[in-house]
Amino acid sequence: MIRGLLQRVPLGVNQTALLARGSQLVAYRGSLKQVEALDVAVHVAQDWREIGQTLRVQFMRLPLSPLSLLIAVYPLRDDYRLVLVDSEDAPFEQLRKLSVQLLSVLEVAGIGRKPV
Repeated sequence: MIRGLLQRVPLGVNQTALLARGSQLVAYRGSLKQVEALDVAVHVAQDWREIGQTLRVQFMRLPLSPLSLLIAVYPLRDDYRLVLVDSEDAPFEQLRKLSVQLLSVLEVAGIGRKPV
């Protein structure tokens, strides 16, 4: 069901959207290969310190790749996280707009943001 919901949101050429629970990749869609999306999910899980965070922005270099990524992480209910990925030089505004669309789609699916 989640994969179907991700299919409905338009992604840019270098963008990837993934839903993770801890270090487990639940669903993803976009420019990253599956192994790269898994690397992102693990990286985010290792560095995540939620305590009141509603958004985390960070950079990551993929293993064995010269590419550096811009990552936006949104905590969701039940320990899920929406992770949006783009190239490091992409304007953050593009990921923010994408997050608005995806967060509303996930809310309909019952995997919305944590109450503040």
